[in-house]
Amino acid sequence: MLKVDNLEFSFKDFQVLNGICFEARRGEFVSILGNNGAGKSTLLKCIARLLKPKSGVVLIDGKDANSFSLHQLSKSVAYVPQRYTTNRITVYEAILLGRKPHFTGLIPSSEDLEKVEMALDIFGLKHLAFRYLDEISGGELQKVVIARAFVQEPKVLLLDEPINNLDLKNQIEVLKILKRLSMQEGILVIVILHDLNLAIRFSDWFIFIKDRKIFASGGKEVIRADIISKVYGIDVKVEKHGDEIFVVPIVAAI
Repeated sequence: MLKVDNLEFSFKDFQVLNGICFEARRGEFVSILGNNGAGKSTLLKCIARLLKPKSGVVLIDGKDANSFSLHQLSKSVAYVPQRYTTNRITVYEAILLGRKPHFTGLIPSSEDLEKVEMALDIFGLKHLAFRYLDEISGGELQKVVIARAFVQEPKVLLLDEPINNLDLKNQIEVLKILKRLSMQEGILVIVILHDLNLAIRFSDWFIFIKDRKIFASGGKEVIRADIISKVYGIDVKVEKHGDEIFVVPIVAAI
């Protein structure tokens, strides 16, 4: 459903991505993993057409993403960046902006309003609907931004470090919501995460990026100490407790 074929991106003379290839389907939760500077954010921006690759192609349902108008693309792909600015608008208004690709006139339709009400319910934001964005917490704001992307009704939802700077409770809540969206709404969720154990807990598929290339990809079978150690440059051990898998760094005593 999404196919990335031989994607390359360079900034001036520096190659950021080299020969990136993978496929993913609707309903999957995919984590992109690797050290800072590996090219993870650049990959998402290339898929979202915020950056133009040097070569390669992104296919959505077999169609070249470059052939989509921006209006068409926004109905297929939603992108949630690492950082965003907050305007003096309410939670309700912020989420309603996600319906812009579906607007048929100057006034939102009843369907647009229904989608916003649904998002407020799914994301547990009804009590904050008419609060301003600068009056809510970081965790609540993150839910608003994802809810805005959700009401676009995308086939693919791209999120760049969506749990960065959130406390553990809000990290879990956001990831639970994303997992539900993939399972219940059939959305392909592709997320950049730094916490390996949370990635393992919620993901169906893993893509490890090292030195601008995909070093390994697959299901739980790629959660191996040798792969993780090479990608991150640190010794780790992989432990199993029942059906759960955990990655533990091996740190020498100080």
